[in-house]
Amino acid sequence: MSSIWQTRYRLILEWLEELVNRLSGEEPIEQAVVEEQAVRLLMGAVRLLREHEVNKRGQCRCCGWPRWKWPFWRRRRRCTVFSALGFAVEQNLDTVWWQLFEDAGRGFSFGEVRKWLEARASETAQDGDRFGQGH
Repeated sequence: MSSIWQTRYRLILEWLEELVNRLSGEEPIEQAVVEEQAVRLLMGAVRLLREHEVNKRGQCRCCGWPRWKWPFWRRRRRCTVFSALGFAVEQNLDTVWWQLFEDAGRGFSFGEVRKWLEARASETAQDGDRFGQGH
């Protein structure tokens, strides 16, 4: 039996995975839908980052101490929220897509993700050329 928190966690995770599938799929997505989802994700990222404000060692007050209790070498770990958001912001887009596909359970290699992004960029350029020629 799962608690309400576990159920909500699964629902949010499913929503995020569906968003990954929609953004990476063949079907075009309306700009208004993309903007709405971007605003929702940005709001969540900003709130998480504010809640997990880090000190000079990259630690926050929320991410806890390790479970083992050896007092001399026990160090609090770095903030996982800050690390994950830092990765998403600092890496190249192909690396971020590759990590998203890995987290979603797709077995794409990094090379396959790059080819997919190149094909997607060429399709967008072709669509732009088609729409630009009519004016």
